[in-house]
Amino acid sequence: MARNERIKAEIARAAAQLLFEEEVRSYRDARRQAVRHFGPSVSSSRGAHLPEYAEIHSELQQLMRFYGGERLASRVREWRQLALKYLEWLEPFQPLLVGSVQRGEVREISDINLQLFCDKPEEVGYFFESEGISFEEEGDAETTRFYLEEDKIEIECTVHPLNERRQTPHCRITGQQMERVGFKQLQEMVGTI
Repeated sequence: MARNERIKAEIARAAAQLLFEEEVRSYRDARRQAVRHFGPSVSSSRGAHLPEYAEIHSELQQLMRFYGGERLASRVREWRQLALKYLEWLEPFQPLLVGSVQRGEVREISDINLQLFCDKPEEVGYFFESEGISFEEEGDAETTRFYLEEDKIEIECTVHPLNERRQTPHCRITGQQMERVGFKQLQEMVGTI
């Protein structure tokens, strides 16, 4: 293996370790911190040694499979059951579960990521208000996100236009088509854990 490829693989492993040990939340921050451990010569060479998020994700999956055990399985089961509750409750917005809970890679600092579909994001806010649910809202011209919390678990609800429900976006972590599940699919997954 060439020197650049070896360093790249070591950075991916170090970043995955940071994510697994829950020292950082995002792949971006984990990669950045892992690069710093290799000194200024690696940091200054920019992309030559930078692993893709998919490479870090692959290393994280290995760590979770090897060390996760029953603790991980229990957390996945618990968080998926909570996600199921929200998928059912948010049914007017045709919700889909994505991310670490859907993939079964739940860390204590993970969150539940839901995609909601509605042409007027403010309708989601009105829905939460009518239900007496406290939330935070963030957004820009393209995306609106609502953040809820239950049992110290953050639920991130990203609102997309209705016509995007049938489109399958690419996951920025894996680089592949994003896996998304609805209520019935998640119900089946919870039954098999």
